[in-house]
Amino acid sequence: MDLTRSLDRGWNVAPCFVGENSLDPAIFDELQHHPLIPGDSGWGIRNLLYALILSTRPRIVLEVGAQIGAASLVIGAALRLNGFGKSYHLEPQDEYYRVLRDFISRAHLDKFAYPMQASSTDPLVGELVGDSADLIFLDANHDYSRAHHDLVTCSSFMAPQGVMLIDDVGHRHSAEMCQEDRGGVRRALLDFVAARPEFSVIFLEPPFWLNPCGLAVLARTPEDQYSNKITRRFGL
Repeated sequence: MDLTRSLDRGWNVAPCFVGENSLDPAIFDELQHHPLIPGDSGWGIRNLLYALILSTRPRIVLEVGAQIGAASLVIGAALRLNGFGKSYHLEPQDEYYRVLRDFISRAHLDKFAYPMQASSTDPLVGELVGDSADLIFLDANHDYSRAHHDLVTCSSFMAPQGVMLIDDVGHRHSAEMCQEDRGGVRRALLDFVAARPEFSVIFLEPPFWLNPCGLAVLARTPEDQYSNKITRRFGL
């Protein structure tokens, strides 16, 4: 990897979601230093989530793998600023879920952000979201098999023009985090898209993307491009 461009630009990404009209700096700082924070989503990802929500005004946002709320508070704060929409934040682990729920309540986001002690396969998630999620943020299990299962499940929740942001898809990073030694989230995503030409993916990686964990954007392929993909794939 050529790091020259990144080093010239610097590594520090300033958060755009803290301040008078967004997150209370004291709550944000407490979350950042909480002993249970397991390696939170980077500020660049949270900036992107915040900007997307403000720019698109989604009806439904789904977060899978909320942990203690590093991205959840940002999502909820953006929805509150919109004065519109709601988000569901899935975290199956007891200890993480209790902290997540507490942070959402203390940040006064209860009217927009709804924590759920659940995984993506919980039937209640399907009942609440249906196929109407305009924005999905997937940052859950890093093993290939679990990541692939989450992708299949979450793709069924996507609205027709919705998008999914997927964390931890960096080439080296993804493989290192996979305990199954199968390439992790990145390989799962590549296999998912290869089997489903109706989806397209864009990878954001260094040096353009400053976080080595990487990020991917998954969306349904526009109909005309989808037809071209089918033609190229089958030689029609």
